[in-house]
Amino acid sequence: MNAHEAQAAPATVAFSFLDFGEGGAQRLALDTMRQLDPDRFRPVLVCARGRGSLLPAARAAGIPVRCLGRLERGWDLGAVIALAGAYRALDARIVQVPLYSRVAPYARLAARLAGVRLTLLHEHSRPAPPRPLRRAADRALARLLPRERYLAVSQADRAWLLDAGLPDSRIAVLHNGIDVERFAGADRAAARRASRLPAEAPILLVPARLHPQKRHVDLLAALAHLAPRLPDLQVLCAGDGPLRDRLEALARSAGLDDRVRFLGHREDLPTLLAAADLVVLPSRIEGLPLAILEAQASGRAVLATAVGGLPELIQDGRTGRLVPPGRPAALADAIASLLSDRPALEAMGARARAQARRRFRIQDQVRQLEGLYTRWLEDLDPRRGRALTAASAALGGRR
Repeated sequence: MNAHEAQAAPATVAFSFLDFGEGGAQRLALDTMRQLDPDRFRPVLVCARGRGSLLPAARAAGIPVRCLGRLERGWDLGAVIALAGAYRALDARIVQVPLYSRVAPYARLAARLAGVRLTLLHEHSRPAPPRPLRRAADRALARLLPRERYLAVSQADRAWLLDAGLPDSRIAVLHNGIDVERFAGADRAAARRASRLPAEAPILLVPARLHPQKRHVDLLAALAHLAPRLPDLQVLCAGDGPLRDRLEALARSAGLDDRVRFLGHREDLPTLLAAADLVVLPSRIEGLPLAILEAQASGRAVLATAVGGLPELIQDGRTGRLVPPGRPAALADAIASLLSDRPALEAMGARARAQARRRFRIQDQVRQLEGLYTRWLEDLDPRRGRALTAASAALGGRR
C-alpha cells in the first residue's frame, strides 16, 4: 500500500463507552475525535448502551455514532457479540476504551473476537480502587489479549497500572489536553456582571461532579472554619451528580446556604472561571482532571489536594497550592492565605496560564496520540503501521 492509498483508507478508531454523558473521559474523547487527522484516522463513537448529554455534540461534529442498547442491567454477555459486530461492520483497526469503565471488559473481548489490531485502554483514574475480582480479571485479560496497550494520563496512573501487574512495555503516559483558546480568560468584571455575581466579594469556584470522590463535604467543613475570617466569601459549585440533594441539605444545616450556590451542569464554564478568584478541588482520588487544566488556561490559581496526577499539574506555591486530602482545616487555612494576597494569587494564575499553553494544548496531545497509534500498529500489524508512517510523511508538510 503506497502513501496515496493510505490517505484514501484512514484507520478507523472506535472510541467505546457505556454512555456518552458529562465526564472528563467523555469530554477528552470528544475533543480528541475532533482533532484527529482525517487523512490518517477515522474516529467513530460506539456506545454499548447509548445515553448521554454529549451525544448531540458528537453528531454535530460529524462523528459517526453507534448506540447498541445493551448493558441495561447487570451482566450482559450479548453485549460482547453486539460490540464485536459493530467493530467488524466499522472495520475498526483500533478500539479505545476507558480501562476501569463498566464497558471495558466487554469491549476488550469484543475487539479480540472482531480481529481488531490494537485495543487501547485509557486509564483516567476511578472513583475507588478496583475490587480484587476486577484486578484479577484485568491481569487475566492482559495475558489473554497481547494486542492491548495502556495509556495513562499521569505518572501516578502509570504507577497504579504497574501495581496492578501490567507490563511496563505496554504502557505509555500521555497527559490530557484542552482547547486552551476557549479558556483564554475573559474580563473579570464583565464576567461577574454576566453571571450576576458581586463585584468585589471573594469567589471560589469548584468545577466538579457532585460525587463522593470529589469531597465537597470537606470543602463545606472548611467553610465553617472560614466564616469568621471571610464573611463575604461566595462559593460556586459547577457540576451535577448523585450527591446534590445531600450536599444542599448539609449546606443548609451548617448555615452556609447563603454562601454556597449549587449551579448544576453549566455550559458557561469559561465565564465562571473568569469571574472566580480561586479554583478549589478537594478530591480524594484524581487522575489528571480537565477542570484543572481549564482553570489554569483561564489564568486561575488552583488549590487542590495532593492526590493522583495533581502534583504533576500544580507546582505548590508557584501555580497554586496543594494540601493533604481529608483535612478541612488545612484547606481552610490555604484558602484564607491565598485570598489574603491578591498580587501573589494573580502571579500564580499567570504562571499557570503559561504552563497550560506550553504543555496541555489538545492539538499537541493528539499529535502525540497519533504517533502512539502508528507505532503500536506497526508493532502489531507491520503492513498497516508502515502505511500510516508513509501517509504521515507524505502529509507532514500540510500541517
